[in-house]
Amino acid sequence: MSRKLESMKRQRGTALIMVLLVLALGSLLITPMLNYVSTGLTGVRISEDLLFRQYAADAAVEYSLWQLKYNVDGLTEGLDPENPSSNTTITVNGIEVPIITEISMSPDSENGTFTVLATESGIHVGAALTILPSVWCGSGQKEYVTHLVYIYNYGTSAAHLKSVLQQLDPSLMYVEGSYEGPSATLTKTNVGDHWELYFDFTQPLPKLNSEDIMLISFIAWTRKNMGEHEFSGSGQVTYAAFNTDEVASYSGESGLGAVGLYDITVNVGGYTVLVNVGITEEGELIIRSWQIQ
Repeated sequence: MSRKLESMKRQRGTALIMVLLVLALGSLLITPMLNYVSTGLTGVRISEDLLFRQYAADAAVEYSLWQLKYNVDGLTEGLDPENPSSNTTITVNGIEVPIITEISMSPDSENGTFTVLATESGIHVGAALTILPSVWCGSGQKEYVTHLVYIYNYGTSAAHLKSVLQQLDPSLMYVEGSYEGPSATLTKTNVGDHWELYFDFTQPLPKLNSEDIMLISFIAWTRKNMGEHEFSGSGQVTYAAFNTDEVASYSGESGLGAVGLYDITVNVGGYTVLVNVGITEEGELIIRSWQIQ
């Protein structure tokens, strides 16, 4: 009997040890398991919040496109080279979304695509030309055309501008003394059927800081009655970039087509959508680029 009792005691002791081991192991596992479940639920909430922000940003972009297309609240009429930007805020599913709609200050590239302005390291300069509709003088002998050259630094380093080259429409002549901008010397060169204007900036060279815009303007004239003719022009901006000279090309036409490009910026909780859109003369919208940051 004593052997059986002793054996039973040993078995009970072993069972107690096993129970204690299982309890200890369970206590070690339950905390990570609860943390895992909690982390999973938090991840679901974060994903839902991000999804709501994305929906809100997309809805805000669509709202801005609708405003542009149908000139809601006089948006397209209110935007011009002297007032290039509009700010508004809409509420989508309880989320307030700020919208910035502005005339695009960047030129088209040679292949017709458009690069959304974004902060990049180093020096990056874009330029665009707007030619305003022509105006006849009082005597009706000359037609005057105003050119506006926008220069924009969308990099992180300041740029020192060296010169601006403007190729005039074949029918146009430069109006002496009409230049407005940083101090520069002008050289006019006749090239075949058109004039080219070289504005070489004087020392110290004008400095264009990051995200700054510079406006240069001048007037040209013609004695021809151009009627519905649209004037066009193109040129280049030369700027100092470290030890080399960089060039930014630009082009533009007179009339509404010159200000028919718009940048839309929507930011919701760090989720940013950048859209560039064009409006044709028929009022159709063309999405030229759509970038998410």
